[in-house]
Amino acid sequence: MKVVIVGASGFVGRYLARELESAGHSTVKVDLPEVNLQNAGQVEALIESAKPDAVVNLAAISSVGASWKNPAATISVNVNGTLNLLEAIRKHAPQAKTLLIGSAEEYAIPEGRSPLKETDPLEASNPYGISKIAQENFAQLYRKKYGMKIVCTRSFNHTGVGQTTTFALPSFVKQVAAIDKSGKPGKILVGNLSAWRDFSDVEDVVHVYRMLLENENEFDIYNVGSGIANKIEDLLKNVILKFTPVEIEIVVDPEKVRPVETPYLCADNSRVKKYWKGTDIRVTLKKMFDHFRAESGTSQE
Repeated sequence: MKVVIVGASGFVGRYLARELESAGHSTVKVDLPEVNLQNAGQVEALIESAKPDAVVNLAAISSVGASWKNPAATISVNVNGTLNLLEAIRKHAPQAKTLLIGSAEEYAIPEGRSPLKETDPLEASNPYGISKIAQENFAQLYRKKYGMKIVCTRSFNHTGVGQTTTFALPSFVKQVAAIDKSGKPGKILVGNLSAWRDFSDVEDVVHVYRMLLENENEFDIYNVGSGIANKIEDLLKNVILKFTPVEIEIVVDPEKVRPVETPYLCADNSRVKKYWKGTDIRVTLKKMFDHFRAESGTSQE
C-alpha cells in the first residue's frame, strides 16, 4: 500500500512512517514548505502525482493552548487545509482510503467519570476541538455525497520520546530530567494539575492507525485511547518525580493555565480494543525521562 503522510516530520508522523514501513508499506512523506495544505493547488499536485492508496492527515495545530492563542489560524489549518485535501483526493484518488485524525476534545464535557463512547454528544470547549468537529462534519459530507472511504479517529492524549514540550507530560519530564542531572534542588513550572486524561504511548496509537488503514472498517469513527484515565497531578507526583531523588518544588505558572479545562477525558476504546497494544504509560514516561536525561545540557533538540 502506498500511503501519503501529510505532516510526516511531526511527532506522530515520524512514528507512523516507521510503523507503516516496518509492515512493508511505502510512504510519501509530505511537510511544509513543499506542500501547504492551505494552498489548494499544491495539494492537488501532490495527490495527482502520488496516486496513493491511502492518505493520512497529521498536519494540524494540535495543541489546545495554541488554539486559544490563535483560533483563526487553527480553523484555517485544521478545517480549510483538510477540505483542500479532501477535494484533491476526490478529484485525483477517489478510491484512496483517507484517515483523518480528530480528538477527544470534540466531546461535550462529560458528567461524572464514564468513558466516552463514539455515540456520545459533541460540544467542544476550545477552538481546537471545534476545528476537529468541523473536519469530521466535512468527512461525513464527502462520504455521503461522493462515496469516499474516509475514517475519522477521536484520538485521546498520547505521548512519547520526541513530543514537543508545549504538551504537559514532556514539559514535566524534561524539567525534572534537567534538575536530576544538575543534582541540585529546583522548581518546575506547571499548569492545571487537577484534570484527568487518558494518556497512551504514541507507538500504540500509530499501530491502531495502521490497522485502521489495512482493515475493513465497521465504523466511520473510532476512539483511539487506552481506556484508562490518570490525574495529571498523580502522574507528576507519583511517577515523574519518583525518577529522581533530588528535591523539586512544583510551581503553578499562570501562563500554562488554560481558559477552560475539560476536567475528565477517558476513552471507551471498544472499537479498537482488538488492535490495542496496551503499553503502560509509566514505561513511556521513563523512556522519555531517560531520553531527556541523556541529552540534558547538550544542544540537541
